[in-house]
Amino acid sequence: MRVSLRVTLAAAAALAAPAGGNAQANYGVSAGAARLSDTRTERAVTGVLQYQAGGWLTFSALPSYVHVADGGLTSTGLGDLPLVAGAAHTFTISWSPTVGAALVATLPTGDATCGLGTGQTSWGLDAGVSVAPSAALRVSASGSHGMSGLGTQSALSASQATALRFEAALAVSQRWVLGGSLGGDVGHADSGQALARTVGAGASYAVAGPLALTFDVGHGLNGTSPQWVLSIGIGTAFSGISPVAPTSSLRRLKDSFGGGVSRGGGSGKVGCH
Repeated sequence: MRVSLRVTLAAAAALAAPAGGNAQANYGVSAGAARLSDTRTERAVTGVLQYQAGGWLTFSALPSYVHVADGGLTSTGLGDLPLVAGAAHTFTISWSPTVGAALVATLPTGDATCGLGTGQTSWGLDAGVSVAPSAALRVSASGSHGMSGLGTQSALSASQATALRFEAALAVSQRWVLGGSLGGDVGHADSGQALARTVGAGASYAVAGPLALTFDVGHGLNGTSPQWVLSIGIGTAFSGISPVAPTSSLRRLKDSFGGGVSRGGGSGKVGCH
């Protein structure tokens, strides 16, 4: 039986257009852990609340609860809050190209003095394009850039740099989608975080209807990257909210740790809790 990636993605990522263009709400939650350096680790639980206003426009909020440890010091509490407005369009031509963009506003809900946030409202932009060379395969290229402040920083990406990602997703059955990602920071980064290079892999499994499980893992390719990062999620929407690459393992991992905690010193020192 021929596997259709479009059908599988609709079940696995819950990003298919609502029937008749009606609005609908989606949800999801992920839990992850990361080793950012020899002494610094992070754990996070991130929720996704998403409102899909028709088949092309979505609004999302990603609250998170974070625990970060550096040596013998720890901090625990809410992270910063990303709010996302995303839009995408798929053209009904050969290879079904999709273009999309998202505007991200990050609110300083975390305690920056404890290293759990940036302490400032920030803005970022995400954009990308994807194509489907076959019914089961889709490849994409996307990028994220912070336009103001430090709100785009996370365990996988330095603030003030441009994060580029190249991904491929393959539907191997009606329930399973496997993906691989390669990403890196380019351009200028703040003095607290160096540019990273990361490879990722992930899978999504359609449990029933739009409900799905996701599994993702990433590994740093240079000394300034996170040593490893992993997450597992469940729901009908996930923290990988890219308009063009909903199955991107690096996007799901990045947004799972998007509460403003950096790989380096960040905007505050760990040790409040």
